[in-house]
Amino acid sequence: MKIVLSLLMLLIFILGAGQDPFAAERTAEGSQGENGEKQQWKTVPEELTPLELADRASQKVAYLTFDDGPSTHTLDILDILDRYHIKATFFVMGNEEKYADQGYKEMIRRGHAVALHSYTHDYSVIYQDKEKFFQDVNRLEQMLQKKYGITSKYIRFPGGSKNRMISQNVKKEMMDGILQELKDKGYVYCDWNVDSTDGISPAISTGTIISSVLKGARNQKKAIILLHDINSMKNTVTALPAIIEGLKSQGYEFDMIQENAPIVHFR
Repeated sequence: MKIVLSLLMLLIFILGAGQDPFAAERTAEGSQGENGEKQQWKTVPEELTPLELADRASQKVAYLTFDDGPSTHTLDILDILDRYHIKATFFVMGNEEKYADQGYKEMIRRGHAVALHSYTHDYSVIYQDKEKFFQDVNRLEQMLQKKYGITSKYIRFPGGSKNRMISQNVKKEMMDGILQELKDKGYVYCDWNVDSTDGISPAISTGTIISSVLKGARNQKKAIILLHDINSMKNTVTALPAIIEGLKSQGYEFDMIQENAPIVHFR
């Protein structure tokens, strides 16, 4: 009997010694792959999650958003963003030109967010009634999906959800109906809290664009910045490096509109 017990204890010892005491630690912290690359965590310790979320919430984040593209300047904008390793959000229109085709493709290839704006951007049509508004949106969606595989739930009203055209010519009931249908269909409409003023006129100077953004972002925690990607506005491209440098000096990091991003509504 003593011999049997001794053998049993020896077997238990051998099995216990064969366990990897660092296996659990590697599961949490990651392990080295075949090429020596660090593998991502399989699990995130629960005690770390609240701290990480709190840190993220306290960060100053700038969201560069470009309306009305693609344009003949899109590639220049993308090149600048690449130089600074920044991802932006492009609220695009319907454009069948060859340069636009390349613009759509490069936005996707370089990892930016492509969202909905308007196919025509014709206020007199899209704000005529609810049916015309959604016809325009659906036309844009169909083009983006068919040609580029792009789908998005994010949309920006031409002129924003509250503009002079809407205030003067659109009945509140109609606009309320559009907003409700957008919500019912799962769309998220996005306005802004920093206006670069570059959409006012091609005559707006580079300096004005830069100062408008940096001044507007100064007291924000999350800055959703309105810029434009249009053929007639070269000064936006010229201003972009200084805008990025200025925002970085104010302590901003950069991100694109996606899940968990702050959303600004005018109405």
